[in-house]
Formats: sequence, structure tokens, C-alpha cells
Amino acid sequence: MLYPAIGIPMLRKGLLSRFGQFKYIRCLQRAGATIQMLVPGAASVDVGEAVSQCDGFLFPGGPDIQPDLYGQAPLPACGEPDAMRDAFELSLLKAVLAAEKPLFCIGRGMQLLNVAYGGTLLQDIRNEQEYQHFDFFHRASATHPVELAPDSLLAKLLEADFISVNSLHHQAVDKIGQGLFPSASSPDGFLEAVEPEGYPFCLAVQWSPQYTAAGTPAQRQLFRAFVDACRRQG
Repeated sequence: MLYPAIGIPMLRKGLLSRFGQFKYIRCLQRAGATIQMLVPGAASVDVGEAVSQCDGFLFPGGPDIQPDLYGQAPLPACGEPDAMRDAFELSLLKAVLAAEKPLFCIGRGMQLLNVAYGGTLLQDIRNEQEYQHFDFFHRASATHPVELAPDSLLAKLLEADFISVNSLHHQAVDKIGQGLFPSASSPDGFLEAVEPEGYPFCLAVQWSPQYTAAGTPAQRQLFRAFVDACRRQG
């Protein structure tokens, strides 16, 4: 298959969300993919049909996930969730996992993957961080290092033990879900990537490579590897 179809849940309305959505789409198109946008709550979107029609799925960043989905009450620092999006994306993600389609989970997407596997989240890390983990104004720059697990898919793809990444999150994985293993971490102890054990292809990263891929070969390689996996799937 020359141009695999990648399904992406649509972000919220608004200029900032549309700008972020464009960055994902542009990175995937440059890697050789076509895009199918999936709108939460739309009558035309059937999860089973979407899974059968798309060769792979990218789960993007966005608002905080409802804490009750991982067994917690919301803390004051937790942002306002989008219940419709949470329900739709969690249902879609579980169907994608069951079908073993290639996955790329970014930011909130990685946190959603952890919740799908029964894990929990830290609702706010700002009082615990040593690095600035929510740094929107430097979103196109690498602001801190991460260490890659030697046996991880990330280390294999990037042929590296350490890389530098940007950072746009105020929440993080706390208890890792059963069936996931940690594949990258920041020096201040937060998980920066996880991978499902035995899954054919899944990249799940806490940073935001869509903002740095244009100028950083390592981040661009993540999109290329994902699209290549989708191409093989098709």
C-alpha cells in the first residue's frame, strides 16, 4: 500500500486546537499517509467501521482525562475534561488494541493508553518537576533530555540511549498499566514513553514530536516508522 490511511480523533474547535491538529496531519502526510478524521459524537463514526477502514491510528494531545476513569476524584489543578471525547477515544483505542493496528499515542494519547491498561495518572506535576514540563512557548525546541530503555522500540528506531525533547504536559503517568513497560523517562523521574508488551507496533510518548519533527530527524523518524508500520499493515 502506497498511502496508508491513518485515523485521528478530531480535536476541539478553536484556532489553537486546529493549529495543533494541522501539525499532526502535516507530519503524517510528509511521511506518506492519508488522513481520516474521526469526530467524537458524530452519527457517521462507527468504531468498528473506523478500525476496519484505517491502517493505523494516532491519538493526539488535548485536555485532561476524567479522573474517575482511573479511579480518582478530580483535584483542583486538574483541567476541565471532555467527557464525550474521553468516551469515544477510550472505546476506539480498545477496539484498535484488540485489532492490533499500529498505534502512535502522543501526550494525552499516551496517558489514555495507560488508562486503557488500568494505570493511573498524576493530575498535576508542577510542584514535583525539576524541568519545565509545560513549556508552550518553546514547543518547537528540545528543552530536556529523556533516557530510552535499551530494549525498547524507541531505542531501536532512533539508535540512541538519550534524546532531547520538547514538553507540553502538566500531568504524567503514575501507576503504569498492567501489560505496559516503561520505555523512556525524564531525569526528574516522570515516564516519557511506554510500550505494550508483545504488541506489533505502538509508539506512546509524552512529548510532542509534531512540533519538532520538521527540524529534528529523530522526531521525524517516529512518524516515518509509524507510517511504514501502517503501510505493512495495509
